[in-house]
Amino acid sequence: MLRPALALLTMIVAGAFPSAAIADPCFPERIAVLPLHNDGLFLNAPVVLDGRQARFILDTGSEGSLITPEAATALHLTPDPAHATVIQGPNGRGQLAPNMLIRALSLGTIPFGLRSIPLGALPGLPDLTPPFAGLMGVDLLQNFDVEFDVPHQRLTLWRSAEQGAHCVAAPSWPVGYTTLLTRHDGTRLSVSFTLDGHEGTALIDSGARSHILSRRFAHRMGITDDILRKDEGGVTSGVDLNARWYHWHRFHALHLEEETPATGNPVWKDPVLTVSDMRENVDMLLGADWFAQHDVWISFSASKVWVR
Repeated sequence: MLRPALALLTMIVAGAFPSAAIADPCFPERIAVLPLHNDGLFLNAPVVLDGRQARFILDTGSEGSLITPEAATALHLTPDPAHATVIQGPNGRGQLAPNMLIRALSLGTIPFGLRSIPLGALPGLPDLTPPFAGLMGVDLLQNFDVEFDVPHQRLTLWRSAEQGAHCVAAPSWPVGYTTLLTRHDGTRLSVSFTLDGHEGTALIDSGARSHILSRRFAHRMGITDDILRKDEGGVTSGVDLNARWYHWHRFHALHLEEETPATGNPVWKDPVLTVSDMRENVDMLLGADWFAQHDVWISFSASKVWVR
C-alpha cells in the first residue's frame, strides 16, 4: 500500500549549497540531491504520486516511464482515453498497454505535474516500504544532467551548462574522471566498448541489473549456442512478460572506450557477462552492477557520459 506523504522527503536543494552570487553559465547548476537506493541492483529513488510516497526504479535504458497495476489500484488512477503505449521488452515482442493519468508526479520534491504513463508489470521486485510503483525513464530524466553515485547512495540532479563556442561540457568534478566515447541512441545514450578484441556498442541502462551481452554479438565472437549451453543460466522476463533464456559466460577483458584513448578507464579482467537475446540495436546493456561501482554522470543534452 502506498504511504501518504505526510512528511516532506529529505532533500537538499540548490539554495542549501554555498554558491557565487552569479552562476557561471559554463558550469552545471546543482538542482537537488536525493537518496539513491540499491535494493538488489534495483536502483531507485523516492517519488510522490498524487500525494503518496513510493519508489521509482531509475531506468536510463527505457525511453518511457511506467506505473504498476498495484500502484494504479492503490491510487485509484483513471485511464487516459486519449493515449495508449506499446511496451516492448528485451526480445522485441510487445503489447499495447493503457495509459493512466497521474495528477501530480514528483521526483523527491521536483514536480513533473500531470503525467500520462503506461500501465505495466515489473516482475521480480522486492517487497519494500514504501513500495516500488513503477519506473522513471528517459522521457523524464532527460530534463536534467543526472549523477548516479550509488556507492554513496546519492542521486544528484543538475541543470545542464550552456553549450557553445565558449563553453565545453564537463561535470562539476575535479580532475580524475573519464569521458566515455558516447553517442545518442534515440533519446538514450550508448558508449563504445571492446570485448576480447571485438568492438561493440553498449546502452547505458541503469534499469538492467547486470551487463547483458546480446546473443548475436556472442555469435559474431565465435561463441555458439552449443558453447553457451555449457554455461549456467536460466529464464527471465522483462516488462513485456515474455520469457527468454540467458547464460553466464566468462570472457577475458572488457574495456569501455574513452573519448580520448588511454585516459584512465581501466580494463575489466575476466568478466562474467549475461548472454541473452535482445531487441535493442546495441550489443550490450551496461547495467546496475556497473553503476554500483562508480560515480556516473549522464548529460542527455550534451550526449556525454562521465565516470570516476
